[in-house]
Amino acid sequence: MKTTECPIRAIVGPARSGTTWAGALVDSSPDVIYRFEPFHRLAGSIPEVRDWFDRMKSLSVVDADLPRIYSLLCPAHPLTNKAPFFNDKSYPLRSFGRRQAWPIARMFPPVRPLYRAAYSPQPGPPIVFKEVTFVRQLRNLIERTSVPVVYLVRHPCATVLSSLSAPQQGAISMKHLKLSEVLRRNAPGLMERFPHVVEGSDAVSRHALFWLYEVETCVTLIQGSANGMVMTYEQLAEDAYVHAKILFGHLGLLYGEPTRRFIDALYGLGAAKGKGGPRRTGWGDSYYSVYRNPRDQKDSWKRKMRAEDQMKVQSIVQGSAAIEFCASLGRWW
Repeated sequence: MKTTECPIRAIVGPARSGTTWAGALVDSSPDVIYRFEPFHRLAGSIPEVRDWFDRMKSLSVVDADLPRIYSLLCPAHPLTNKAPFFNDKSYPLRSFGRRQAWPIARMFPPVRPLYRAAYSPQPGPPIVFKEVTFVRQLRNLIERTSVPVVYLVRHPCATVLSSLSAPQQGAISMKHLKLSEVLRRNAPGLMERFPHVVEGSDAVSRHALFWLYEVETCVTLIQGSANGMVMTYEQLAEDAYVHAKILFGHLGLLYGEPTRRFIDALYGLGAAKGKGGPRRTGWGDSYYSVYRNPRDQKDSWKRKMRAEDQMKVQSIVQGSAAIEFCASLGRWW
């Protein structure tokens, strides 16, 4: 296990790449406080979170700032808590009524101070947060702090298909409408290589090009840092017992029996026809789900995505050294 005194650790990746499931695995550890997308979800309502979010974008956060960020992320919030809830923690944590209070506090902001008062842990355990599409912020973490980061990436065809078919696909696609702006500012070489995609309207190709920009940038950063590690969804899904231990080790966490039981339940979902595993809880949260057998889901995109769309994606992403590195890990092709 990697030893670290850093109070904060991170799981980052493109949207629809399995980061929610990886976060749930980490949350199953008794020794961790887990926060679900805290910067994206709290920036609109908590000005200081927005300030730190912007400071990470400008690459100005350093290790000396981490204790203050820790104190902002530690209090319970219904938007950064995420079912399933793991109540067997090694630190004091009130669990009575939380399952029922959580969806109410999500829907009714006036209830949130009560939720915070009732379910916030005492500071002390490490905080692990997960975020998606966190490119400039990841650069800050890697280049200017000692935060351990696991970057999780999934086969591009699976990610593109999932993004296009998601219930909130319209919201997800907003960033792709700004594709030319993003690439002009951050990756002009990709604009020159794929002008027909940047100027076109094909959703599959545009999603694939944005994925290439994001993953190529982030994996290159991770490969140059001792604090970063790349893992593929396919590795984690195929043998979560082994790769959860590797993930935990990089984050400086102990892998134990609660996580093993959680993986057992997930792998048993297919055999039990959905009756033997964890349950989704709360209202209006069907977009995010970790309650499927990951082995069944790993390659399901191959049955659902048209061959011509698969070819579009692969013609854009193949050839990059960073992408080929990920492909070798996940045995993509």
